[in-house]
Amino acid sequence: MIKTLRATIGVVLVAAPVFAALSAAPEDQRPTPAVRLPEQKPAAPPKPYAETVSRGQLLYENHCMSCHESVAHIRDDRRVMSFEALEAWVVRWANQQQLGWGPGEVVEVVDYLNRRYYKFKPSAR
Repeated sequence: MIKTLRATIGVVLVAAPVFAALSAAPEDQRPTPAVRLPEQKPAAPPKPYAETVSRGQLLYENHCMSCHESVAHIRDDRRVMSFEALEAWVVRWANQQQLGWGPGEVVEVVDYLNRRYYKFKPSAR
């Protein structure tokens, strides 16, 4: 216990002149403590949202865009004038191209095209 007390007193006696010198110096001449900031990592690229690319969009881009671009959906004389007509055209071309799409794939592509281009109210089934 006495050794601890002597060590503490020794530290105080050694540090006292340093603190006195610091407090006596004008504020603009006091040394600034060195601060080390943590190393910053580069920002990671944002992760894409799952909804960014739908299955219907992928099916359309992989199987339909080889014959026509999106201009077919926005031209003035387009043939699709209702949700039912859109669905019928998707079924027709999927069968003609022998894509082997089931009802799920047709629904996905129709949903994508309708959301992207047509904006029809889906038929109530």
